Formats: sequence, structure tokens, C-alpha cells
Amino acid sequence: MHTGARIDTGPPPRFITAPALPVLGFGAWAVGGSGWGGGSPGSDAGHEAAVRRALDRGITFFDTAPAYGDGASEALLGRVLRTRRALVTIATKVGPRDDPRVSLDASLRRLATDYLDLVQLHEALDGWESRLEALRRLQEAGKARAVGLCNATHLQIRRALDIAPIATYQGPYNLFDRDVEQRDLPLCRDREVGFLAYRPLASGLLGGKYAAPPQFAAGDHRSKVYWFKGAEFERRRRAIERLRPVAEREGMTLAALALAWVYSQPGVSVVLAGARSTEQVDENLVGARHLAPDTRAAIDRIVADEFRPARVTAQCRDQASVWGQRERFIVQQLDGRTPYEAIAAAWTDRGEKPMIAAQIKVFVDQLAGQGLTADR
Repeated sequence: MHTGARIDTGPPPRFITAPALPVLGFGAWAVGGSGWGGGSPGSDAGHEAAVRRALDRGITFFDTAPAYGDGASEALLGRVLRTRRALVTIATKVGPRDDPRVSLDASLRRLATDYLDLVQLHEALDGWESRLEALRRLQEAGKARAVGLCNATHLQIRRALDIAPIATYQGPYNLFDRDVEQRDLPLCRDREVGFLAYRPLASGLLGGKYAAPPQFAAGDHRSKVYWFKGAEFERRRRAIERLRPVAEREGMTLAALALAWVYSQPGVSVVLAGARSTEQVDENLVGARHLAPDTRAAIDRIVADEFRPARVTAQCRDQASVWGQRERFIVQQLDGRTPYEAIAAAWTDRGEKPMIAAQIKVFVDQLAGQGLTADR
């Protein structure tokens, strides 16, 4: 059993792990086939080998969804995990516009089990409260041992806690994308909600293999991700090159270093790392360790230096007076000091349409292209 993988996961209180004891979980989107590399759902025998390797090496938390390969990910997990069902935690999701009972029953069939350890609402879109209530009823009926929420704002998480006994919240978190540090992680710690970190490798970018913006196969979701393009890709590439010596000093690959950074953050309960091969599983396990404070500080300095907030020009402030409310709000905060995550959180606090730092980065790049940001 690898030290980063444990069998004491499951419904509360075991989801609520101490900050020093996170768990490395298996994120099963990539093994679903579609959306990653243009493969066919469930077509690669290597994907099944990856799941078996994870299980054999002590990973016992598996997170999937019906949307991953149109059910192929769930079916794959069902084939591999059924013989050791009592030893693993299986988490799946219900789509934001799906009928919860119909969706969950289909997931149970594909996963070859009569219960789920965790069922999560995949997104908090319109009508999400009623779907969460339905998940609570399904939990009470014995179809799920715990209920969780994904991809929501901190305001929605607070509201969710009044609707159902939320055990977990799942959100994106990596050393580049830190929105959750502003509101979500502190809230989860305060309310004893387990935090599940997905996309810890920034959809593979933090593996460090891209020297230029990649051209993904048709159907690969990463072709639409903004950090694989333009100025944002270049910023991240520079940071990754500066992180290489840090990884070498630690005797780790870049991917393992990135996982270890998330693994070391207070309040993280489960780090969900995907793998499409046995080699990737082994590499992920190397990253299931705590980094020393000075190593974390070195990483944070590099990231902060490459992602310094922009300062707008006086001309920009003048022009913004006739722009939309969101744009004016952002421009007012672009003082060269305030992190974009803090700006996004402050806007979301107002109860308006939520904002994330990525939207601000794209907007700032547009301003820079028009000469409306000052030199740093």
C-alpha cells in the first residue's frame, strides 16, 4: 500500500480527512476515451490496465461521471472494481440537467454496484437546488452513502449545506489555478466539508511536455482550454521551465511535483489525478507526498513572478466608463497588486453572475493587445 493511498475513505466522517492526511484518488475522465486524445470511448486496453494498476497499488478512491465517454468510464470501472467493491470508494455524478433518479440508476448499472459511496451534482446551474434535494432523497433510499457538489460558487456551497448533508465539494485546483483558495477551501475547512481537487495537472499541461501550443485531435476538450493558447500558454510555459530545476532537486518529474504541491495544501481531502497508462499511475503515486515548506515557497515565488497582476493605464480607465458593469469592476481593481483570484471572488461575493480568474486573464490580454495596460 502506497503511503498516499488509503482505504479509510468513504462517507462522513471519513471524507473529512485531517489537513496532513490527504488521499490520492483516481480521476476517471481520461480513461473514458472520448474528450482526451480523440480516442473512442473504452477502446484502449491500456486504460483498463491503468485502473487495475491503481487498484493494485493501493488507490481506493475512484471518481467518474456519466459524461466521461458517455458512460464508458463508469463501465470500465465497473468491470475492474466489482471484485473488490467493499475495499474501494466509488464517486460519480449527476448532470445539471439530468433526472437524478434516472441518471443514478443508469450509473449503478454501469458500475455494477447497488450503491455509490458518493453521488455529486456535476454543476450548480439553473434549478440545481431541486436536483440536490433529489440526490438527498436518493441517499435516504440507500442508493448513495453521501452527497456532494461540484463546480459551484461559495455562495452556492453555503446554500447547499442548508438543503442536504453535503459531504464533499469538488473544484479545480492546481499551482496555476487557485480560485478555490479565496473562498471555497476556507469554507470547506470551516464547515467540515471534504474538498476534492480535480485538474491538479492543468489537463496535462503541468507534465511539461509542450514546448509550443499543442494541436489536439478533433473532439479533444483541451482544444478549447484557454491556457493551451496564446499569451496564457506562454506564461505557463515560462513558469514550467523555471519549475524544472525545482522538480530535479526533489528527484521528481514535473507532473509529480505539481501533484505534490496540491497534496501539500491545507484543507485538501482528495487529489484526483487522471492516468491513461500504468506508467502514469506510478508517476502520480510519486507525487502523493508532502513538500517541504521551502520547496512550496520556491514554487509559489515562481508562479507569482510569472503571473503578476496587470495595471491599467489612465486611458483604459477613461474608456471603461462606458463599458459594462463587469468590465468596469475589473478595470477598477487592476492596480498591479490585487490577484485576479481576489478580484473574481469579490465580484462573486455580490451575488452577481460568478466570475473566475481565467476570465480576467483573458480580458487583461485583450486590454494589453490594445495598449491599455502599463509596463510592469
